[in-house]
Amino acid sequence: MNIKDSTKKDYLKERTGIQMAVSSKMMEALRKWKKAYINESEWVSEKIPSLELPSSIASEVARLVTVESEVNLSGSAKADYISSCLEQYTSNKKNIIETACSIGGMYFKPFFDGDEVLIDFVYQDEAIPFRFDGKGNVTGVIFPTFLFKNNKRYTKLEIHDFQKDKYIIENRAFVSKEKDITDLFVGDPGHEISLTDVEEWQNIEPKIQVNGTEHPFYSYFRVPLANNTDRKSPLGVSVYARALKDIKKADIQMSRLDWEFESKETAIELDESYLQQDIYGQTFLPKGKERMFRTYQSQDGFDKEKLFEHFSPEIRDQSFINGLNKYLQQIEFKCGLAYGTLSDPQQVDKTAEEIKTSKQRSYQLISDIQGSLENALRGLINSIDDLCIANGLFDGGEINVAFTWDDSIIIDAAKEKQQDIQDINTGVLNKYEYRMKWYGEDEETAKAKIAEMNSSRPGITSAFMRDDVGEE
Repeated sequence: MNIKDSTKKDYLKERTGIQMAVSSKMMEALRKWKKAYINESEWVSEKIPSLELPSSIASEVARLVTVESEVNLSGSAKADYISSCLEQYTSNKKNIIETACSIGGMYFKPFFDGDEVLIDFVYQDEAIPFRFDGKGNVTGVIFPTFLFKNNKRYTKLEIHDFQKDKYIIENRAFVSKEKDITDLFVGDPGHEISLTDVEEWQNIEPKIQVNGTEHPFYSYFRVPLANNTDRKSPLGVSVYARALKDIKKADIQMSRLDWEFESKETAIELDESYLQQDIYGQTFLPKGKERMFRTYQSQDGFDKEKLFEHFSPEIRDQSFINGLNKYLQQIEFKCGLAYGTLSDPQQVDKTAEEIKTSKQRSYQLISDIQGSLENALRGLINSIDDLCIANGLFDGGEINVAFTWDDSIIIDAAKEKQQDIQDINTGVLNKYEYRMKWYGEDEETAKAKIAEMNSSRPGITSAFMRDDVGEE
């Protein structure tokens, strides 16, 4: 599947012969999502500052997705090694997923650096896909790397072309006098040079063909929302993609509220003739009290009745606040967040059933993203596994993978645990199933733990300590 873009000159195709699979609509959307995240949307200015809603939305979604989440690997020394590699993700997972949610997706790309495996976290707007399979999987993608030296920009394109019969990884280098990277998708990489012309890239193989692998040496995490920007594109969309217009309205509404407070600030209006003058004949306000006074020059001479006038109009703050809150609730709805996440929870004028529905909507969004993330992490584990085998680090070894996700955004975990314990006592739930669910263990480990506990504490009849003979 190739998606063409003919609105601008395609330097990538001209230099490499590769047609990118990103339409002009998706390019523009990626730019808007990124600018919104870094508070550089076109409407943001000194008069209309950003409420930073895009970054807040992405942060909250990432928090709900990753809170108390765990990835456990077991079964062999290779599994332990891969688990240590994944610490690069687990130690910073919330921040990684936050930025991925803001831009619609990211790539996990492991690589060998000396004798250790490192992981590149490449966000969706930092890579160029050029092929998808029938299932929407990215099978062809370019990962650019930039190097600036000698007043020039050097670009390395790492091209992954994964097909059923072959998998080719190609590295090509380019140089340009234009140092700035204005746009990844339409920018000119420059003229091609040899990798050996760049000291840092001299030891990189220009072309590698990999045989026998069933998946590429990267995985793609896609935010699983319907792409209403470009229906033909398999790429993910930002978690706040559908709410940008409302985010703009909220920023503008907040600027109105700020102006309402500023313009209605209490002050004292007085004739300049009342104020002291310096040696140059210029009046000056009491030091530290400048904001309390507004001066004017009397045209009719001294008038005691006009000497002072207290300025303290009524502030219409509540109407502005109510309007802002309505915008925030609309943003919550479009972003799949529960009411009260951004808006004032005390002003959620909804029925109990509507609030429950909004929590279920949030749960569905988070559950879908967790499923997509789990698939991407499994792909990452497979990629590291293949790299280890290809580099002779391990010959074999079993890898058992177990994921734990927190679903407390809709379920009371304590109540559910208590219910599960009752189900164990009534025979509805097996003890090893309980451990698999709440401790993230695979079936073999859970049964072994129960057997160990039973052998060390004979005679205990607790649901946690005994396992009936022959129970499955």
